[in-house]
Amino acid sequence: MTISNMIGPVERMALANHPIKSLYFMVVGVPQSLTITMVSYMGKLRIAVGTEKGYIDPPKFKSSIENAFEMILKAAHETV
Repeated sequence: MTISNMIGPVERMALANHPIKSLYFMVVGVPQSLTITMVSYMGKLRIAVGTEKGYIDPPKFKSSIENAFEMILKAAHETV
């Protein structure tokens, strides 16, 4: 497990003079069954998830993630 508190770029980047709309980061070929990476880019959080084939039921995982983010959003709005 690796954790870093370094924020991502806050200004728009370009690659070969083509603006980058969004940025994701993923480590591939690692022996872990589940990989989750989070990167901020221009003030927006990007989350990428990778699993080994057959490790997680994709529809159930998607539903669980959506429910979790809805709960987080609701809790954040209630504290304002």
